[in-house]
Amino acid sequence: MCRDLKRLGIIFLLTLSASLTAAAQGPGNAAAGETVRPAPSATPTDDEVRTRVKVLEQQVEMLRRELNELKVMAAKSSSPGPAVTAKTETQPAAAQKAEPVAASPATPAKKDLGIDVGSARLTPYGTLYFNAFGNSGGTNNADVPLFATTSGSGNVSASVRQTRLGVRLEGARVGKAKLSAIFEGDFFGGFPSVAIGENFGVFRLRLANARLDWEKTSVTLGQDWMVFAPVNPTSLAAAAIPQMAASGNLWSRLPQVKVERKLTPNITWQGAVLAPQTGDFATSAVFFLQPTSGTASRVPYLQSRISFAGKNIFNSKKPGSVGISGHYGRSAIFTGTNNLRNDIDSVGLAVDWNLPLSKRVGISGEAFFGRNLGGFQGGVFQSYNSDFAFRQGVASTAGGIRSIGTRGGWTQLSFIPPVLKDRLGIYGTFGIDDPKNSDLTSVASRDWRLRNMTVAGEMIYKFTPQFSFGIEYRGFWTTYMLRGRQHANHVNLAATYSF
Repeated sequence: MCRDLKRLGIIFLLTLSASLTAAAQGPGNAAAGETVRPAPSATPTDDEVRTRVKVLEQQVEMLRRELNELKVMAAKSSSPGPAVTAKTETQPAAAQKAEPVAASPATPAKKDLGIDVGSARLTPYGTLYFNAFGNSGGTNNADVPLFATTSGSGNVSASVRQTRLGVRLEGARVGKAKLSAIFEGDFFGGFPSVAIGENFGVFRLRLANARLDWEKTSVTLGQDWMVFAPVNPTSLAAAAIPQMAASGNLWSRLPQVKVERKLTPNITWQGAVLAPQTGDFATSAVFFLQPTSGTASRVPYLQSRISFAGKNIFNSKKPGSVGISGHYGRSAIFTGTNNLRNDIDSVGLAVDWNLPLSKRVGISGEAFFGRNLGGFQGGVFQSYNSDFAFRQGVASTAGGIRSIGTRGGWTQLSFIPPVLKDRLGIYGTFGIDDPKNSDLTSVASRDWRLRNMTVAGEMIYKFTPQFSFGIEYRGFWTTYMLRGRQHANHVNLAATYSF
């Protein structure tokens, strides 16, 4: 192309020079020694000269346009093509191929916000949440409610405190292991004690851990999602506290040492030693850390999970997994003037699933049973009965401390309809937590929560991969021992932007 461009430029200059010479020279203007061909007619008039000059100008303009077109074509042919993925240790240079980039205004290329820190890459990320919501009756929390209460009124408001921010460190190495780290928080840590504090959400730590990865084994140290019952429903309205918490969804993020081992290409085992969280932390401890019944037992939490994962479940060409997990811990509760120690176990067994039923339909969920699981919001936030009583007719006999048994679970169906370029998702979720009623009898009359059931429906539309809008309905039916069933509805309009 460059050779053609040079050739055309030479032709253009020679043509221009010859034409101007022919137009300007007459018989008397020939150089010495040149033989001038006699003009076929008399000396041209001024009109004829102007006509010839006009014709030459048109030819020059045409050649100029063709030259510019060739310059543009040459620039395009010499510009680099689509970016090629940088070579990594797991992908040899021979396997590098440039992938065509789809020209779609709805899926712009995501810019890399990271910076190099030595041999590692530090990348900030986050999701901005805006939630406008309304409740028909009293709930334990207004913006992310978990159950209906026996008092309180309906309300309407908005919040941005589910917004989360974080940084991710990748690319470093320790020996043969890859080192990565993550730090993430949101603004769901409560409110300052001022009259307008509802819009001053306090920063809350979500994740802070470092991870070492070998070929088949990884070790995580720090605060992370627990191994026990790890699946959560999809929701834009409930992000700071997962949807169906206290309605069958056990969850927590705890300081821990976690080991993960890939036994086969499809089977993975996880085990963790975690800080005990029994759900009875002193609410008056504003600054100084105070022991809970879990830490007082001096026994850490122990959890394990084994799972099967595949990349083409039910020939749907989509990944899926099923897992079974267990949990063990202990609580030490001191009673009486002699500070008598009472030890009760915290145990649980759970099954989780996240499966595609077809190309457009999926199902996820968990089922569990156990005792003393209030630290994971099981038992509708009820861990143990400190005033247990054996009932004999109308009489009751004090029974001391008793852990509260519970069972429950949740499941969510998802559907991506074949419209709107697959940007619309429809989700329906049901969850229930049903504590054991025989563990909820007490000497003094108490209004225990006997059961909590939640139903939710949500639609999420992705305008772009970064910007989404959703509308969600949740209904709560909470049964109390003394005041019976209470009901409340929650409607939430959510918009999120991720980077």
